[in-house]
Amino acid sequence: MMRERFALCTLVLSFHFLLSAACSRNPEPSLVPPQSVEMDKETLGKFAEEVQEYVKLRQSALTKVTPVTSSSTPRELTAHQRALTQAIVTYRKGKQRGNIFKPDVEAAIRRTLQREFTGPEGKALMKEIRSGNPRVEGNPRPQDPTQETFPRVTLAVNAVYPDAAPFSSVPPSLLLKLPELPEVVRYRFVGRTLILRDTEANVILDFIPDVVPDPSIPR
Repeated sequence: MMRERFALCTLVLSFHFLLSAACSRNPEPSLVPPQSVEMDKETLGKFAEEVQEYVKLRQSALTKVTPVTSSSTPRELTAHQRALTQAIVTYRKGKQRGNIFKPDVEAAIRRTLQREFTGPEGKALMKEIRSGNPRVEGNPRPQDPTQETFPRVTLAVNAVYPDAAPFSSVPPSLLLKLPELPEVVRYRFVGRTLILRDTEANVILDFIPDVVPDPSIPR
């Protein structure tokens, strides 16, 4: 009986070992689709370089701002955010459209968006982009909640994105076609325009106008 138990235990342990080894050689496939940016290596490199240059500039701007901690008050957090916004705007004084979206980068992104918006999923993508788009959705009027007020979003480099303005949805399938961004920078849509926005400072870093071929969305 003891020998049979020992043999059975040995068999079970061997099975678990083989199963673990097989799993380690063949891990579960990721549920997240891979990034598939159709942009030549040189153009993609230029874009990545410009974004990293901004990240470095942003780090310099942060050294001029009083840091926040886990115990910072809401007032201190607001003051930090506003100071960072002002520092970034000051550091980037004189920047024009195309400072990050260089002409060849802009052309590649336009081709990608044109293909996606005119493809089989195009209508669904444009419908999703309307969600939270500040040219389409506003905020309830305090006097009459049945009506909306639309916070003005100025489309300009270094313009500050209003705190009261909503943020558009950017479909995940579309993000997989665009170059990846660091956490501090995000793509958004304002009307038919694609913008790059600093997530904390709320500064518009660059933009590409008229990339959404939907005339029902205001510019």
